[in-house]
Amino acid sequence: MGCGDSKPAVETAASGGGASGAPAIKTTTANESKNIEAQLAAAQQEEEGKIKMLLLGAGESGKSTIFKQMRLLYGTERSDEDLRMYGVVARSNIVVAVRKLCSHLRNLGLEEELDRESRENEDLEDGDHSSMTCRQAYDELMAYLVDNTATASAQDPTGGGSEDRRDWVGQSPRAGLAANND
Repeated sequence: MGCGDSKPAVETAASGGGASGAPAIKTTTANESKNIEAQLAAAQQEEEGKIKMLLLGAGESGKSTIFKQMRLLYGTERSDEDLRMYGVVARSNIVVAVRKLCSHLRNLGLEEELDRESRENEDLEDGDHSSMTCRQAYDELMAYLVDNTATASAQDPTGGGSEDRRDWVGQSPRAGLAANND
């Protein structure tokens, strides 16, 4: 009643094949098995050493801020490249915020308040009158950031070419091609 050899297929394959023509099955040695088990144990220990945290919350609730703080406190040190990139981001955020503030001042018609405040400051006897007035500063910011009417020579504080600029923030390749042209 048998259909073929009654020996296990592993033994048949190990003996070079049998009368049944069973395909050869690769047997793992005890040494290979121990290596695989050691790798799995090491991976499991590494995974158990990690602390995982799920941060849930609405948008703008500070999830990214907590993550960044944890990285600062317990992560790797920041390279000069990372610091330059943070400088680019901070500078960009400041420019965007000042641009919005100046635009809102104009849209709300509060430019006259700047003139009034400048006059009040000039009337003070013990003030430093050598610096810019509020209105002068506002006009320059509007020319540079909102209206784009400032001339190229006025925009370069060094008075020289672009090779003379010492703007370390704009030297980061991750900042993009127009990092400082905002």
